[in-house]
Amino acid sequence: MKTILLATSALLVAAAAPAIAQDAAPADTTTTTTTTTTAAPSEGATFTGPRAEIFGGWDRVGTRTRFDDGTTRVTDRRHKTAWTGGGLLGYDMPIGDKMTVGAFGSYAVSTAKTCGSDATSITCLKAGREIEGGARVGYKLGGKALVYAKGAYVNGQIRGTSADDAGDYIRGHANRDGWRAGAGVEYAVTNHAYVKAEYDYTRFKSFNADELGLTDTSLRYDRNQVLAGFGVHF
Repeated sequence: MKTILLATSALLVAAAAPAIAQDAAPADTTTTTTTTTTAAPSEGATFTGPRAEIFGGWDRVGTRTRFDDGTTRVTDRRHKTAWTGGGLLGYDMPIGDKMTVGAFGSYAVSTAKTCGSDATSITCLKAGREIEGGARVGYKLGGKALVYAKGAYVNGQIRGTSADDAGDYIRGHANRDGWRAGAGVEYAVTNHAYVKAEYDYTRFKSFNADELGLTDTSLRYDRNQVLAGFGVHF
C-alpha cells in the first residue's frame, strides 16, 4: 500500500512539474522530468506445487464380526476411539484463478484396538498401517484459505490375536482394500506453509477372518477420522 501511494504521488508530481516549470522558467527553457514506478508485490498463498505434510487426530474404528457355522449365526458390532497420525506427499496445480486439482499419497498408523471373549478364548483386533492414494479438487477463498474435497483408494491392515484355555495362540494380519471420501480446509500461515482441518470416512471390504484366528467368521470395518495437519508447498 505504501508503494502504491508513493507511486501515485510521484505521478501527480510528474504531471504538475511541466506546468510549474513553464511558469518559473524562461520561454526558451525546456525541462524534462523522468519518473520510475515500482509495481506492488503480489499477495496471497498459491496452494499449488509439490507439498509435504504431517497430520494426526481422532480415529473411530468400527468393526462388524459375523460368526456363522451353518447352525448358529451371531453378529457383533463394536466401535473403538483412538488416535491416528502419519505423513503425506502431494502435488497441486492451478485451474484458472480459483481452482486447484492435485494428487497425493499418505502413510498412517493408529492406536485403535478392541478385544472380545467367550467361555474359552479371548480375541483382539488392532488397526495396522494404512496406505492411501487419491486426488482432490480445491477452491480458493480470498488469499488465505482453500476448501477441498477428496477421494482415495486405501489399503488398510488389521492385526488379530487369539488365545484359548488350551494354550493355543494364533497371531495374524490381513490387508484389505477400501475407499475414502473426505473434505477439509487449508489456511495459509505464510505464502508456502499452511495448517489444515479435515474429516474422512473410510469403508473396507468384508473378508473371511480365518487368517486372524477367527474361524467361520467374516469381518468388515470402517473408520471416521477428524484430522489436523501442518504442511509446506515448495
